[in-house]
Amino acid sequence: MADYKGIKGFTIQTIAGDPPAPIIGQVWYNTTSNVLKCYLSGSGAWASGGDVNIARGEMGGARAGTVTAGLVFAGDGPPSTTPPGYMGNTDEYDGTSWTEVNPLNDVRSAPGSLGTQIAAMCISGNSYGTPAGHTVNHNEEYDGTSWTTVANTLVRRTNPGGGGTTTAGVIGGGDPGANQSTEVWDGTSWSEDNNQNTARSQGGFAGTVSTAALICGGNPGYIDKTEIWDGTSWSETNQLQTASAQYVASFGSSTSALLCGGNTASGYTQKTEKWDGTSWSEVADLTSTAARLGAGGGSTSAGLACCGIIPPGYSKQTQEWADPLLAVKTFTSS
Repeated sequence: MADYKGIKGFTIQTIAGDPPAPIIGQVWYNTTSNVLKCYLSGSGAWASGGDVNIARGEMGGARAGTVTAGLVFAGDGPPSTTPPGYMGNTDEYDGTSWTEVNPLNDVRSAPGSLGTQIAAMCISGNSYGTPAGHTVNHNEEYDGTSWTTVANTLVRRTNPGGGGTTTAGVIGGGDPGANQSTEVWDGTSWSEDNNQNTARSQGGFAGTVSTAALICGGNPGYIDKTEIWDGTSWSETNQLQTASAQYVASFGSSTSALLCGGNTASGYTQKTEKWDGTSWSEVADLTSTAARLGAGGGSTSAGLACCGIIPPGYSKQTQEWADPLLAVKTFTSS
């Protein structure tokens, strides 16, 4: 029988510990623990990250952010927040912990959102103004330091989907009335474009450019329909595995997207679904408490999902997604 050297052409590395930066498939013998190890690529999974400073739900986030450069803002918070239930707080994530930075000019909950940690937009939502809970079309833009008021959307809405950048964005759906309308942002102003086929609010949204986006799920009645935006019109495509709405997070592109958590007809869920450009499939569940209406961003390779409404209050948990999940495997005999 051939030995390892005869098969691979080299012997197994012997090292006192583990290599600092192994590559996939690398095998070594750890002389400190006296075990044989290998570095493997597994399926995607969620892991705990640093908690956000204030528990909240119905917030916005940098949908195109990264695991080491995340952003969340606004939201509905516990009664102890000032003013009660509406927040202007903005927090940045560095891959380990969240830091509170300059707040929004207009406190609100349930906004739409798009962009990155250093170039994001907070779109519409519920304002604390007069009367409280009033749906607004006010929008603000974040430059990595502070928020600036920009042009209003044409339609007042809460919980719309948003994608693209601060110079070329797109939003769709939202309340009141489970909206069908789509608006496109050119960096200066909003213009109305072709409607979605299905009216919905609180759905999932993905899209890093204004000419290619995806919307899925939502209310009323826990929709399972998915639509693709090509910059001109929406087209229906394959459905979600589970009809759902009010996700903790949804992000990615029109050809590769992820959504997680939320609510179904059976109650809160920890399920995650992944879009490959053709169909949805269930992948690893969130390991945090089942929640709805949080925020997050990233890609199907690496992303964030955080906070959300949990019975009977709010979450401050952060989950980090990695796919493939790279891990050191210890070989054992049986």
